Amino acid sequence: MNKINDLGSRSDRNTVFSRELLAEADDEKLKMIVEEAARDLNTPIALVTLVMEHVQFFKAHYGLPQDLAAMRGTDRDISFCQFVVATGESFEVENALTDDRVPKELVEQYDIRAYMGMPVTINDTVVGSLCVLDTKPRKFTETERNDLRKLSMLVNGRLSALASRRNQSNAMLLEHAAFPALVELRGLLKPIRSGIDVGHATILELSTFLRIAERSLYGRTFSKEEMLKTLSRAKEALDKYQNGLYDITVSVDDAEDSIDALEHVFHSSTTTLLSEIAISGRELARHSTVQSGGVLLPEIEEDIFVSTPRPFGVSLLAMTLSMFASRMVNLSLHEKIRITMESGDSNAALVLEARGMPEAELLEIVKELKTHTDEDPTVSVRMEDGRVMLLFSVVKTRQ
Repeated sequence: MNKINDLGSRSDRNTVFSRELLAEADDEKLKMIVEEAARDLNTPIALVTLVMEHVQFFKAHYGLPQDLAAMRGTDRDISFCQFVVATGESFEVENALTDDRVPKELVEQYDIRAYMGMPVTINDTVVGSLCVLDTKPRKFTETERNDLRKLSMLVNGRLSALASRRNQSNAMLLEHAAFPALVELRGLLKPIRSGIDVGHATILELSTFLRIAERSLYGRTFSKEEMLKTLSRAKEALDKYQNGLYDITVSVDDAEDSIDALEHVFHSSTTTLLSEIAISGRELARHSTVQSGGVLLPEIEEDIFVSTPRPFGVSLLAMTLSMFASRMVNLSLHEKIRITMESGDSNAALVLEARGMPEAELLEIVKELKTHTDEDPTVSVRMEDGRVMLLFSVVKTRQ
């Protein structure tokens, strides 16, 4: 039988499959664990799988055939890991060709013969398996079982960290990014209120002039000096009103930019364009960066989809810009912070630099940023050639 559905529907597992857990970017810590599992048990393949309603997702893998590695998963009903999740216990296959318990599709297509999987959990819920696979029949020893079980405990810890600590870091970043934008929005209300006051004063001045003009038409005599004086006041009021309208227009435009940026922070998405991160992050940090000289963001010629959720990416860039700006103000540096984009096969980077910024300050910025990114496999931070680089995992197109 090529397919078997032994697991059925389990809604309790669905609640733990967060966006962070299902990120397609490679997680270095899980990658090290599967490499160790394959090495310790002398198998060509090792996986961390997350078993969902219809698919098993390869959260980390070692030694997979190229097409499976590119797909990052299979249908659930051709998997062996479904049996680990169904029972919550380890599952072993010595020779899949002759074992009627398992589906035969992977056996026939990829010559899978032996399998051992240990359950992995989040919040006491079995969500998948740490497993090893071999292309020849074999029995696993008790020592090998214990070794794989110990490694599965490491997987549990890592998955739990991705599910919880990342969310805490997100909350801190969101607060850090949103607060300056809210302060700016409050500041933008001042010229609007001032413009409204000027408008009321202008109406009064113009109304007075019109009343005088109207009365002069009906026989009331006013001296030339009185008329000129009243007209001059009316013109001054009109000039103030025009200037106030300009200030209001600028404030409204800036407020709309800030609101757009805030929407990108609070609107969830599993992927986003790097340009959206760059533009929204710049707008969120504008209140901070204007004091240091502003931000220069050249026109983006080639846009790239990245797997970092938009709120996290925007918040991270806004925080980075604010950290640059505060240090520049303290150092009396008045320079524009320049943002450029660089791309590679698996990563795309937003690169930040400011002329005259000491390397020690850049290292401190990177150190602080890493406290927020270490638990996120889709983004990393490093310093290179006097620049701070925010590296985002590129969304890979499946063939």
